[in-house]
Amino acid sequence: MNNKAKFLIAFVCFYLPLQLSYSAGAVWDYQQREQSALEQVKNRIALDLPRLSLPNERFHIMGNPEAIVAYLTELNIYLAEHDFGLRVTQLQKVTGKAPGSAMIASHTFHLVTPDNHVIGQVVFEPLAISAHMSLWPILIAGLLLWLSRQHVMRWRAPDHESHSVIEPVIPLVLQLNLKDKTLVNSITEQAVPLANKPLCFYIALLEYCLNNKDVTLNQNKDVPIELVELANKYFYRLVELGHTVRKRPNFTNSLEKTLSEIRAALDEVLAENPEEKELYYPPKAHGEGSRSKLHHYGLNKVLEEHFEIIGR
Repeated sequence: MNNKAKFLIAFVCFYLPLQLSYSAGAVWDYQQREQSALEQVKNRIALDLPRLSLPNERFHIMGNPEAIVAYLTELNIYLAEHDFGLRVTQLQKVTGKAPGSAMIASHTFHLVTPDNHVIGQVVFEPLAISAHMSLWPILIAGLLLWLSRQHVMRWRAPDHESHSVIEPVIPLVLQLNLKDKTLVNSITEQAVPLANKPLCFYIALLEYCLNNKDVTLNQNKDVPIELVELANKYFYRLVELGHTVRKRPNFTNSLEKTLSEIRAALDEVLAENPEEKELYYPPKAHGEGSRSKLHHYGLNKVLEEHFEIIGR
């Protein structure tokens, strides 16, 4: 069986239940409106009976057929203007004007009064389903069929296609937050607290190395004055933020201890990104000659996009 035949069979399977459901709903709605309109017309005629000169076989009254025809004409004009979907063709064997060829399905109704038994007849408009409404089942069936085919096509797609998508790499940004005195990994959102002195010194070190790419920071030499001034600047910012009221620390003393605290915090915050340590990690001195000019704690590879200072 070719694809066109399969498509046609599937379309019919989708379309027929929808069309049957739609048609059944339309017929039910038509019958309800038909019954409601008939009851309204019967009530209207019942209210008008006292002023109508109807024939009465019981009392041998001929009535006024011309007046009844005029009444039926007036009533049918009203029914047509208000889309009742029916016309009254006869009342007590007095026939009004023909309602037109579009009317079908005549129905007889009865009204019983204390002195008369009135018989009337109405005809209804045929059930009309507009062309654009009857297209809804087709459109719905087509949409369902298209969705099902899309689902099958995705299900049958080879696995290698789903694995061929390369997800973009999100770069790590080390956030140094003065507001809560933490280092934050932007990817894992791991936050590690850091004391005032190492936090201010590390922020100053990052900023200083960013602006002085070729500088050499030897541990056996004095800390550059510009680096100390930056560290003091960030300490005073901590004071403004209400974190401390103590005397500012001496950033030139206990340098190795300060760097060790910074490294310990970085070990924790970069635990899931060890490949990034070289970028942010102040190098340690190792072996003989570790105090020589060949070793320094500068961060020469750091760029502006690698870190963010919050609350500066």
